[in-house]
Amino acid sequence: MQIKFISLHLISYTGHDEITVNYGDITKLTGKNGEGKSSIGGAPSWIMWGCDLTGGKFDPSPTDRPYERVYASLTLSVNGAEQTLTREIIGGTNKFYVNQVPMKAKEFESHVAGLFTKEQFLALYSPGFFFNQHWSKQREQVMQHVSAPTNKEVFQAMTRTSPDQKVKDIILNPHAARLEEELKKHTIADLEKKYTDLKGKNDKLHIQSQGSVKTLSDQLKALGPAAEIDREALQTEGEELDRKIQSYEADKSKVTQWENQRSRLQMQIDSLSQRIIDGKAEHARTKGTEINTTCNSCGQELTEEAKATSLDNKKTVVNGIAKRVNDMIEQKKELVAQLEAFPLMEGPNYSVADLISRIGEINSILQADITRAKAASELDKAKQNEVEYLKAKNDSIFVLDAIKAFKATEAQLQVSKVQELFTTLSVRLFDYVASTGEYKPAFVIQMDGKDYPTLSAGEKIGAGLELSDVLYKQSELIVPTFVDGIESYTGKVLVYGQLITGRAVPDQELKIETEVIA
Repeated sequence: MQIKFISLHLISYTGHDEITVNYGDITKLTGKNGEGKSSIGGAPSWIMWGCDLTGGKFDPSPTDRPYERVYASLTLSVNGAEQTLTREIIGGTNKFYVNQVPMKAKEFESHVAGLFTKEQFLALYSPGFFFNQHWSKQREQVMQHVSAPTNKEVFQAMTRTSPDQKVKDIILNPHAARLEEELKKHTIADLEKKYTDLKGKNDKLHIQSQGSVKTLSDQLKALGPAAEIDREALQTEGEELDRKIQSYEADKSKVTQWENQRSRLQMQIDSLSQRIIDGKAEHARTKGTEINTTCNSCGQELTEEAKATSLDNKKTVVNGIAKRVNDMIEQKKELVAQLEAFPLMEGPNYSVADLISRIGEINSILQADITRAKAASELDKAKQNEVEYLKAKNDSIFVLDAIKAFKATEAQLQVSKVQELFTTLSVRLFDYVASTGEYKPAFVIQMDGKDYPTLSAGEKIGAGLELSDVLYKQSELIVPTFVDGIESYTGKVLVYGQLITGRAVPDQELKIETEVIA
């Protein structure tokens, strides 16, 4: 799109009572300071946006004389089609016109926005405007048409060791190869968040595992060296002792029952023995007793028949006693035979307390072995965790370092792409933050190593013209260029459209000269 200024008409505009400028291919404004050269140059920006050449709000109302209205009208062509844009202030109210047709403020703004943006136009029209913006706006304006390097380009640049290395021969270095896989699922920003979080977690876990290793090592040291034990034999012994304790009462009861049976038999035998002795004594007494041959009542001699009867009775009693004694003797023999079938039985010949004490010793030995084995196992696990968490932490650091390398390389590629747009100027797109190792977005234009704010007036004009050239190539928008203070600039002025210059000439009234380039 090409924009050409045809004419400008000002009434009561700053120091101008009324003036008309008919533009040529080159329009030169000369005169002493205060003649209104800058006002003429800045009038188009006020007409379209109500601002000065820096983009700030501006009121061109005269301050040294009365006036009825402030009027500014610009006739221009857009790709050959003419139109007139007008803004005026009457009674403190702004009024707008397009081709003399009144419009509301929003309609007028929309019409102008359909031609170009404020930033587009002013950056091309006034070489100093671009640098008056916040650095982020400057960066955005230059970068909007510069494509960001692709991941593939960044990986290749991270890996390439020689400018002559062919892409097909590139084998990605470890950083680039790792990121190539990771970026299939995540963005760089997400990866940075993910691995920053993992680094913190694994660093904390690594420190914890180091503490666990020390604690468990101290525990093992306190437990002393491992004892040589036959675990299976000790367990078998303990089980056997436990069984003996469990059977102790049963064995004791069995012995008691056995002894009770023996005691009952012995008591029966002893009782029979005494009765046999008593029976034998009774037999002897009865047998040795003489029979009575006289009557107990009258004292007369008994008859022979009576005597025989008495003797028979005595024999019967003696024989009865003998039979009873013999029966008891047989019964005793049977009981003795039964007693012999119940030999003496010995009870448990051990102390349960001793068994319990021994089981306690065995359990202590086994528990100590278990405790030591557990501590040793936990120590091995803690050492393994320490290695794994350190490995995980180092992996996170590796990825974060890869991301830093990626960002640094991406920044270098972006700078290279942007730098290719300029001839004498250089651009700094990033500032390196040493504390974080990161590249922070920035935008600084430099000339001969000097930042733009430190340049001389002439150098600033040169920088502005080169910047305008870059922006034109990006947008293909051609607008007039106004260079104020041209007397400070000694270089060539190369523009794509009309050139308007303001030159301070001592003691000269305002003079407007135009040239047409065939």
